[in-house]
Amino acid sequence: MNSRSYQFADSQLTVVFGDITSSNAQVIVSSDDCYVTMGGGVSGAILAAGGQEIMIDAAKKVPAKLGDVVVTTAGRLNAQYVFHAITIEQYSDKMQTGQVVRQCVSRCFDLLDALGLPSIAFPAIGAGIARFSYEDVAVEMANVIAERLTRSNRPLQVTLFLFDRFGRMQPFDFVQFFEEFARRMPPLESGDRPTLNLPETLQFGQTIVEPSGAVARQQETRLKLNGLTEERSELEEKLAGAGGPQGDEGRLRARLDELTTERIEVLRQLQHTHTEPVSVFISYSHKDQELRQQLEEHMAILKRNGVIATWHDRQITAGSEWKGAIDDNLAAARLILLLISPAFVASDYCYDVELRHALDRHASGEAVVIPIILRPVMWDSAPFAKLQGLPTDGKAVTMWDNRDDAFHTVAKGIRVTVESITAKAKALSV
Repeated sequence: MNSRSYQFADSQLTVVFGDITSSNAQVIVSSDDCYVTMGGGVSGAILAAGGQEIMIDAAKKVPAKLGDVVVTTAGRLNAQYVFHAITIEQYSDKMQTGQVVRQCVSRCFDLLDALGLPSIAFPAIGAGIARFSYEDVAVEMANVIAERLTRSNRPLQVTLFLFDRFGRMQPFDFVQFFEEFARRMPPLESGDRPTLNLPETLQFGQTIVEPSGAVARQQETRLKLNGLTEERSELEEKLAGAGGPQGDEGRLRARLDELTTERIEVLRQLQHTHTEPVSVFISYSHKDQELRQQLEEHMAILKRNGVIATWHDRQITAGSEWKGAIDDNLAAARLILLLISPAFVASDYCYDVELRHALDRHASGEAVVIPIILRPVMWDSAPFAKLQGLPTDGKAVTMWDNRDDAFHTVAKGIRVTVESITAKAKALSV
């Protein structure tokens, strides 16, 4: 792998050709928009590798401002955190490219110090979807990183990953980074020095980093989702401002409703590609929260392996419109788990709203619904009685001698269903 390392006192910087999602650094830096939609480039790759929990965590902290850094979990990645550098903002063009890059990189080092962590991995900040020039990014990142490492009072390990996912870069664009750092410090050790005869499409191991038909379709769909998100934000801004003619407000609200429908459809398209985990919506009564948590523990291996991404209403963030969040996630889910108990049946919202919506999507073939019998209840005449439930013999989880055995059986049944959903999605994406 082409790389070169440079020494600053006790700290080291390595510039390397490779995929940042493979990094073992404690912090991985992404580049994103003010809503952290993680819609493409490095950010999209981090989402695919780390899982939906990264985006869910980010939802608590947006919108952010240009030049800010949003800190989230790293999901299934080796890192502890993802630092999302905000390089795109719809409503502001006051900051120039250099200022955005300098502010983002400096903020990353401030946060690294605050968290007491010794290692961080950067991409070329803003050189992807934000369309900053590689020349400007190379100069600004070299300036900030060289200065911060030179005056650091503790040893740091910094890695700069260069990775062209789309085969559009020229060799000179890559070499610029090596040259900028070489001007600022002497090299400690050299690996394979970068040359000007790099292959047109970079290869790592046996994998050619070039989008396949399915991946290219996914990238296109993510860009469409970004566009819809931006339009929605603009409409919300207009509606929140001083009102114009009443007809204008009605037209804006009608378009906002259309955008909601379009975004749900795009989310479904994304979730039907084989690179995405199967989205799982958990419908339950809050009185069964402890049982829900135990079920999720038994499904944890499916989440860690990127097979599923679960959602339930405890993930709604403060200030969010709870009904809209539930509706959106229920409408986008490919697998819906109904956690059946007396409390579920007695809940008007669970039984009359979520259950009805879930059964409609099951009947249309848009999702699969699995009733999971948590506690004994008279359910043989319920609308979901015709569906194959879990545990397979219909014995409620709490009636088993060993509750772990019951949930293990349920988790295995869920895995079989998820594998079937994934197989169908792969067939559709070919």
